[in-house]
Order: sequence, then C-alpha cells, then structure tokens
Amino acid sequence: MRFAPPASLLATHRFSGVFLEKSLREIRRRLLLMDTTTLADTLSEPIQTVGLSFYFSPQAIERGKAIDLDVVGLYAAGRGGVLGDIDAKEVDEIFYFFKPGIVAAMVEKARGIAPREQAVAAHMDSAWDYAHASFGAVPPSVLDAFSSAASELVSSLPTGQWPIVDGYLALDVPTDSISKAYYWSIILRELRGGVHTDAVKAAAISAAEACQFDREGAFYQLHGYGDDDRVEETPERLERRKAIEADTSERMATLIERLDSSQQTALLDGARAMVEAVAAPVPAS
Repeated sequence: MRFAPPASLLATHRFSGVFLEKSLREIRRRLLLMDTTTLADTLSEPIQTVGLSFYFSPQAIERGKAIDLDVVGLYAAGRGGVLGDIDAKEVDEIFYFFKPGIVAAMVEKARGIAPREQAVAAHMDSAWDYAHASFGAVPPSVLDAFSSAASELVSSLPTGQWPIVDGYLALDVPTDSISKAYYWSIILRELRGGVHTDAVKAAAISAAEACQFDREGAFYQLHGYGDDDRVEETPERLERRKAIEADTSERMATLIERLDSSQQTALLDGARAMVEAVAAPVPAS
C-alpha cells in the first residue's frame, strides 16, 4: 500500500520532498528489520493475487479463443501442460486442492481440442498480454530488482519436489522487464502453493477441508466442491488451519532467508507494486 500522509500534514507542509525522503527511509528501515517469517507471510497475498490474475483475464479469453479453447480449458491445459506429457490423472493428483477427477476431465477435454505445446504457449502468451496491459506504471527498476531477487531465490530450490514449479522453470524466461517480473511472480505463487501443499499433508487433513477454510472458502466451489463435501466448522479446525498457514510461512522463510536484506526488500517492493497495478492497471506503452 502506498504511503498516505494525513490531510493536515499535506495542508501544512505540502508534503515536501525532504519530508517524503525521510518517510521513505523510515519505511525502508522497517522493512529491513522484518524477519523472514513475517516477510513470507506478508508476501503471501500479493503474490497469490498477482500470480493468478491472468488465468481468467480478457487476455486469456482471447488467447484461448484463438485455439478453440474456453478460458477454463486454457487454464487446465496450460497450467497442467507445463507438467509435460503425463497422464491426465497425474495432472489431477498434482492439482492437489481440486476435487479428485475435476482437473483430469478438464485436461482430457482440452487435449482433444488443442495440442499440449500449443495450449502452454497460449497460456503463457496470455500471461505476457495481461502483464503488459497492467504493469505499465511500475518502474522497470522495481520489476528488474524483483526478478533478480526471485531468480536468486529459485536458483537454490531442489528439483522434483514441486512439479508445477519445475514445469514453469523449464520454460524460456522472457527478456523484457514486465514479462520477466510476471514470470517470476507466477513461479513464486506456485512455490508457495507447493510448500503449502506440503504443510497440509503434514497436518494430515484432507484437501477439501483445507480448501473449505482457506480465505473463507473463496476457492471452494471453483475447485469442484459442494455442500456434501463440507465438514463442521469448529474452533479446533479453524486453529489447525491457522497453524498450517503459519507452518507454510515458516517453510517459505527458510527459502527466503538465503537472500540478503536488499533482495528481500526487492521482493516485497515488486510484489506490492504489482498488486497495486492489478487493482489499477496501466497499459505499457
């Protein structure tokens, strides 16, 4: 969120350049003092929002239409397609938080319309289209610093632990600042998702229960669940859900702590700038 000075301060001092510089230095100082667990938790929502915002965007609709896929089919065939030439049931298992069978059916249908490589290309092109329609007001220096930090974080990840992360990493990295930063935001979202899956499995609760209490069930129906799949909401289940989220942030913190303070700040600055741009998009010229 951008710094918003009190109205009285603006009226009295017209928010002078000197005051602004001092305020920004103080904000920067506080960010540098943020521990990695808090940083991981703070990054969670912006990265989640930014990384998924292209899925069902107008740009995705148009790219899907060009290869005869609706936007849902493009999502399944594109995001699932980065996993490679594997069985649709395997894709279904990797998309852990969906009701079993939902993703397999979508993937099989899409594969009957468009080849996997074509769907993946359209999926990624819709991401670049969305990014260029949204992030025109974000300074390239902010985007580049975000990309550099994200790349450094990801460079030390193990392979084979988070298949969707591996799938996106196998793709070519874009060269322009906007697309490159968006590429890394997608990967960081998938990384948090993979780490979260590990935490849910470690807590031995079902994917349906995890989805039901995630963001007040915002993705519950989208992931194919209905009233028959619900469990009773109890204080114990809600506390367990909070503990899983905390565990996820702690696991992410062990990855983030490999970055120095300037790189950690670059991740946060970039994530905040991009999530603001999602809310108020400005096309790139």
